[in-house]
Amino acid sequence: MSSLIMSGFETYVRTELGLSQETLSAYTRDVEEFLEFVGDQKLTAQLTETFVNHLRHNGRKPTTVRRKCMSIRCFYHHLISLGLLDPNILNMIDPIRINRRIPDALEPQAVDVLIAAVEKRVPICRATNFRRDVAVILTMYHSGLRVSELCGLNLPDVNLSKRTLRVRGKGGRERMVPTTPECAESIQVYIDNERKSETEALFVKANGQRITRRAISDMLMSLSRRAGVSHTTPHVLRRSCATSLMNRGVDLELVQELLGHQHLSTTQTYLAISYDRLVEVYKCCHPRGK
Repeated sequence: MSSLIMSGFETYVRTELGLSQETLSAYTRDVEEFLEFVGDQKLTAQLTETFVNHLRHNGRKPTTVRRKCMSIRCFYHHLISLGLLDPNILNMIDPIRINRRIPDALEPQAVDVLIAAVEKRVPICRATNFRRDVAVILTMYHSGLRVSELCGLNLPDVNLSKRTLRVRGKGGRERMVPTTPECAESIQVYIDNERKSETEALFVKANGQRITRRAISDMLMSLSRRAGVSHTTPHVLRRSCATSLMNRGVDLELVQELLGHQHLSTTQTYLAISYDRLVEVYKCCHPRGK
């Protein structure tokens, strides 16, 4: 496949689909891997299935196989738009389905334990960034931000008096997200006492540069081990926020708006609603529930 077509595909993903640079890079790698596998053969549905089976045979995770198949379908859409591929090929490729387990979610008490683990570092000589880490945890758990959204926050995005955050989500879409008095206070304490940077980034590392996703993930992994809390990631905190709201009766559409999901189905599969809460709602709402 010519480099001109691949260049056009990258433009298609970036401009027409509005996907992030990270997603663009992943799609490009997936398509290049597929084209290397295909070689000079004609693109067909059967050849696509053969590639999928090749991935499975080599032990790729189901989620990885599904993403690569989505990348290929996106590439096919681009070729179809150029008149280089029969549109019927998309109907001949079986969708990749994976068995989704109920996602992990932390109870509020577990988040309190994480915060306590941060604060226990204070007496330790040269302990730094503990106010920042508290603010980071509370922002993800209280407002349900993606880690990329949190890293992208700038000082002008934060209105602490109104307790709102201006968040730039996937595809460059902006939304206003509320937060709690506790979270707003933790951000203010961090800004007043610990943040030292010439950049406009809200959360920064010790060198004053914008905090990275890796730094947050490493911090949470270390804390969860020290605190004896189940493996905690930024995504777990985001899911925990959404699940806590749903378990307390917040409408699914409002949770969708908070999380910045385009489709309600994404929010539905994302949540870990407790069975006890399901029984409670059933008893309250069904005419014969009691």
